[in-house]
Amino acid sequence: MKHRRYFLPVLSCLSLLPLILWIGTRYTPVRFQVATKTRREVQWIKQPDHLDRSVFVDDSVAMDTLSKVKIFCWITTREKEIVNKMAAVNETWARRCDNRMFVMTTTKKYPTNEIVDLHIKDGRKYLTEKTIASLKYIYKHHLNKYDWFLKADDDTFVVMENLKFLLSHYNATEGIYVGHLFKKYSSWGYMSGGAGYVLSREAVRLLVEKGYNTKNMCRESGTDEDVEIASCLHNVGVPVHNTLDRFGRESFHAFSASDHIMGSLPKAIQKWDRHKTKKGKECCSQLTISFHYVDPKQMRTLEFLLYRTSVYGRRYEPAFFKHFFQIGVVPSLPPP
Repeated sequence: MKHRRYFLPVLSCLSLLPLILWIGTRYTPVRFQVATKTRREVQWIKQPDHLDRSVFVDDSVAMDTLSKVKIFCWITTREKEIVNKMAAVNETWARRCDNRMFVMTTTKKYPTNEIVDLHIKDGRKYLTEKTIASLKYIYKHHLNKYDWFLKADDDTFVVMENLKFLLSHYNATEGIYVGHLFKKYSSWGYMSGGAGYVLSREAVRLLVEKGYNTKNMCRESGTDEDVEIASCLHNVGVPVHNTLDRFGRESFHAFSASDHIMGSLPKAIQKWDRHKTKKGKECCSQLTISFHYVDPKQMRTLEFLLYRTSVYGRRYEPAFFKHFFQIGVVPSLPPP
């Protein structure tokens, strides 16, 4: 009888042991990457190296942002790039999309539904038709499943965590259009197709329903697809939005990282960029989102440097990035 009165308290303490151990594992400051993953998060990216125990990183904040912002990626490519550029994109940044499709012209059948043939010829002069067909396909099959839709080329590299953090400041039920802003051809400008541009769910809906399903509202052919898409977005009332950080640095980039850092950009770039072109250490935001003209070798190098290396002792607290981006609509340029 004397020992029985201690039995229930001891049993209660033992029943709490799994919870105590879980809390210790979940919040230990230095831990393996695998410790941050719930079952749902692991399913988000089915790649063995995502659970690599040799990489020490606390990515819980990134995982939380990734899980809340849903993005569908559509990437334009060609059949001959399946084992080259497409493979590099698939091995690196595209696996962090919530879903993706590669748009190409092909006569072959593939076991995966990631490859979509919209029966439009390859070539720059057909890009507008191919993009519009992609938007209509997305509208029909994916619109209500995702918040955001990213268009990228097969030589674009995207840091998905930074993109989703930027998009977390916006509402996908509003017409939102972001990317690297050029000022040519109109007073409101257009987003570079090579740097990648992003449309909210509402922007895609407006493009298809009010733009391409309305006679004479938008052009459906032309050599510069990014210009034509921007024009249609303007016609249906979707403005361009800011992607500069608080220091005025770009987050989307129309050229490669080395071009921006070393300053080896085309001389005419100042005539195209809506915001002042910067080079060197001021070229690119700390939360950079994309680069263009990235070949497969560079793509895998960027992936390694961003996700498999660290500088010891450097920490980036989420609070540092509060009000980091200049969120809002970019006003149109004054008449010349």
